[in-house]
Amino acid sequence: MSKMNISYAEKVYAGGGYSPGLMSLTGRRGVQVDFITKCLLGSPIATNATGILKSTGSTQLPNAATIVYTPATSGTAPLNDAGIPTPVIYHSVLCWPIAVPRAFTVTVNHASSVVAMTVTIAGFDKYGEAMSELFTITAGTASRTVAGKKAFFYIKSITLTAAGDATANTACNVGWNDVLGLPYKVALKSDFISAYFNDIVDTTYTLVLADVTSPATTSTGDVRGTIDNASACDGSAIWVWLHVADPNSKIGLVGITQA
Repeated sequence: MSKMNISYAEKVYAGGGYSPGLMSLTGRRGVQVDFITKCLLGSPIATNATGILKSTGSTQLPNAATIVYTPATSGTAPLNDAGIPTPVIYHSVLCWPIAVPRAFTVTVNHASSVVAMTVTIAGFDKYGEAMSELFTITAGTASRTVAGKKAFFYIKSITLTAAGDATANTACNVGWNDVLGLPYKVALKSDFISAYFNDIVDTTYTLVLADVTSPATTSTGDVRGTIDNASACDGSAIWVWLHVADPNSKIGLVGITQA
């Protein structure tokens, strides 16, 4: 075998030192050891505000209706950004692959006052769990931007819904941002050790802990947590060191359905 577990034990102890008091508490000799894990988050390309959807109003936006965009028409307006990923079959569904799990941003523009609408992104996370996120665009001002909280690995659909005439909006754009998904659940700041961008330590990253809301909904955050490095994504490798607090649970290792 090329790979094997060190132990299936819930706790690991090192050394033979002991004291009667400690033994009475742990039942073990030695000191409890907690392992940390080095994780490559990938080499994410730069952000692209129109990477999936680049609408220009009119019939591309809903008028008291719902419009669903899928990879079936990828390559034609409004799914024709130069950087749009080539669709692939994933879990028997045609999806846009995102290459590195990351969050999305929705921007809606208007000549003077945005017409309210919602955008729902549906797809899968890093481990193939179904997930979706609701972006609520409120009325007013010439531009509204809502940054997502969940890290998508595949996108299967984008749904636009409006109670009013959203065709008055000049654009609705959907693309990826710099927020990256973590591979394991990080529920405490003390479980996140360090981050590196292009092999240079990043001390000013923004960490968002795992959302432990159960059950997850379209409005809750990422079930494992996310990180936004100080430097903008540019294809450089991003590494993190983590302590996986609960390696025996599915939630700790691969997450749960994100609604």
